Amino acid sequence: MTTPSQASSRNVLGKRPQILSVSDSSGRCNCSIVLYSSIPSRDSSHEVEPSLNCSCILATDHTSILNHSDCPAKVDLQNPSIKEELKCSSEDTIVKTKHESHPAAAGPWYAQGKAWHYPATLPRCSMDACFNYSRCENNAGADHDLLIYSYDSPSSPVRYFSRINESKWHTNDPQAACIFFVFVDTTYPWPPHPSSLPHWNGGLNHVIISFADKWTQWGPHTDATGFASIMASDIHETTYRAGFDISIPLPGKHHFRELQELKPLEERKYFAAFRGLRYLGFDNGSEAAIFRSFDSFRNMHNGKDVIVATSCNHAVNNMKREKDPILGIHCDEDDALHANYSFTDLMNTTFGLVPAGVSPSSYRFIEVLSAGAIPVLIADNYVKPFDTLIHWHRCLIQFPTSQMHRILPVLRALTKDELVRRQRNCLRIYHGFLRDDDALLQSAIRALKARFLGAASPKFNDFFFI
Repeated sequence: MTTPSQASSRNVLGKRPQILSVSDSSGRCNCSIVLYSSIPSRDSSHEVEPSLNCSCILATDHTSILNHSDCPAKVDLQNPSIKEELKCSSEDTIVKTKHESHPAAAGPWYAQGKAWHYPATLPRCSMDACFNYSRCENNAGADHDLLIYSYDSPSSPVRYFSRINESKWHTNDPQAACIFFVFVDTTYPWPPHPSSLPHWNGGLNHVIISFADKWTQWGPHTDATGFASIMASDIHETTYRAGFDISIPLPGKHHFRELQELKPLEERKYFAAFRGLRYLGFDNGSEAAIFRSFDSFRNMHNGKDVIVATSCNHAVNNMKREKDPILGIHCDEDDALHANYSFTDLMNTTFGLVPAGVSPSSYRFIEVLSAGAIPVLIADNYVKPFDTLIHWHRCLIQFPTSQMHRILPVLRALTKDELVRRQRNCLRIYHGFLRDDDALLQSAIRALKARFLGAASPKFNDFFFI
């Protein structure tokens, strides 16, 4: 066994529970114990029992039972993507859940239980091994530009790809196409089976596109992707195949260009700001965005130049609060604070806080850039959009969710000259790549072209970097 480590979790009546995590040396078996100190309460229903969660994937050909006291975890190794987990409390109440898990990696997996961290399961493809360049040598386009064939199944083109069939890159002739687009954000059929597409050819030169909060929501099973690359808003460093896959942004729902001329600090109403939803749950890795409920995030609010206005008012949150009222701690006061600020007003800020939600990707990202604010990204294991085209370190500032207590000290230490440079770079990125649907589509095509590294038509080299 490895040495146990403790990590803090959500607040319970102002106290933080402790998570005791233990794993074996192979990293294939992991257990976490959530412990709560005794907290006086007039309502005994608010007491939270300790809980034990274990998961294990073993290299045998039969179903295995991993016992810990009266809390077994059963893994069906005939279908290792499905795991049955038994969760026990100190009252010996057993709750059985069935959910997707990831097969064990070849080596130890050190991020077990961390939100947004997944082991690499896709084929380890690269352009030289999983791409047929010969399809692109004699492009039939009038200017020898990249030609793309888009399927209407499982889904027709969506969001800023919706007009791809009207663009200069579109072809109706699959024989002339260099690249094939496959859109998978649909509820039927699910999961999609791209191998049934007429020109699939093992996935060669195919790009699977998704804007889902989680790849597992809409994407095909990993063993069905073949040689295809992934272009998605939910791409993680631990699964990303650099130079082959492409991270794309969610489009902003609103743009605040009228604020772009305001200089940082003295011309801006706020120093840092955020207005959005809180996510409620337990810090066991299963519910990613609950860090928005942590004191280290909420306590950045000072009511003066730093505003963090969150609300619990959401259908899912309301159901959770009804089932477990302890999860609603501070919700009433947060809802009242949230109502005092408008989203538009808080865009007049030097720094726009962009905390991850269900996914590290966020609509707020582009919205903050549109306002001329400097994004402060709070996310783990996230590949930023168009990372092969954009030097994001010259614009945004990023913090892991475990380091939110460092945000304000770091931001306040930046010089005015540094803020002006970052704002200027952010605005160049926004106008060059993200300003509207046409720019976003063009940026996606540029990112595709950048993968060729010059090994194609000269017209493929018209991408540029910022």
